Amino acid sequence: MELYTSKRLDTFRALQDPLADQVIDKYFPANKDLLQLHLSSLADNNDVLPEDAVAELKELYDSIQETSSSFKSEDLAKGQDFFDEYASDIMLLLGFLSLPYCYTAAYGAEVLVQSKRILEDPARRLMDTASFVFDVTNKKAFESDGKALVSILKVRLLHAATRWYINQSRNWDSDEKGKPINQEDMAGTNLSFSLIAIRGLRKLGKFIEPKKAFDYIDYWNKIGLLLGLHPDLIPETNKEAFYLEKQIRFRHFRTSEAGVQLTDSLYKYYEKAVKDSPLDGLTKPFMIHLLGDKVARQLGMEISNYDRMVFKPYQMFMNFRNYFFASQDSYAKAFARFKETKEDTL
Repeated sequence: MELYTSKRLDTFRALQDPLADQVIDKYFPANKDLLQLHLSSLADNNDVLPEDAVAELKELYDSIQETSSSFKSEDLAKGQDFFDEYASDIMLLLGFLSLPYCYTAAYGAEVLVQSKRILEDPARRLMDTASFVFDVTNKKAFESDGKALVSILKVRLLHAATRWYINQSRNWDSDEKGKPINQEDMAGTNLSFSLIAIRGLRKLGKFIEPKKAFDYIDYWNKIGLLLGLHPDLIPETNKEAFYLEKQIRFRHFRTSEAGVQLTDSLYKYYEKAVKDSPLDGLTKPFMIHLLGDKVARQLGMEISNYDRMVFKPYQMFMNFRNYFFASQDSYAKAFARFKETKEDTL
């Protein structure tokens, strides 16, 4: 596919999110607190920015709202229905698959390590990411009393702020690594929430029809557009999504100190978090089962034959459960569990 050649993807490593970056340039460093104050005034999609917000911030938020207004409600409903059907499993996969998958991209992992927050507080990072996913997948996410547009605005500015800090540190070689949090990195991250989550569901024994799979990919395509992702990095078919992910993985997945650090931090958190649960003692083999041996090794995870033997009955149980018991999952059930976990964790 000519759209996703290495030469084409190289050009996207020099592109970031100019609309969000210009907002940070206006507020940082002197008026960071003012930006936080302006953002704190937004809770739902129908909230408006204060009159004294800079024009660049208003332009960014207007562009998000304008883009979202072009989405068809029936298309959004398909993606929301998919999440509703598999919500609990998708949220499980978020931490055990999607995040460590992203850590395998060496340069992207280095950005995360330089931001430090995720290494120092992996639980907070997980909770923040989960909150974002719930905000953008809610049935009312894009309605006036939903939270999707506000959450997306805040994430774009968080990414822009991270870029600003890395640029200020002068500890980043853009010629070698591409600019921090560039368009190709953003495309890979977006796929980790859609295509990679679908692969994870299949590894959990779920049967996902290709059409339904693309409904969910397309939903995250729309979120990607709102997050500032270039339209040329939005796959229009399952095949395009597969090929784009394959190209990014081939270009950037390898063992790195940053990726190993991040994975180790996440693994140690989960070792404590899953105590007295069905996954107690199975954290590592479960992650390796989802990631696959090659990616797991690139993240510094080795598994013994004994671990494989111990995990096999659990894998068989998952397949048995999915075949004989069609449990009724839902957004509401998954969100209720998330709130309980958040209260216990933070």
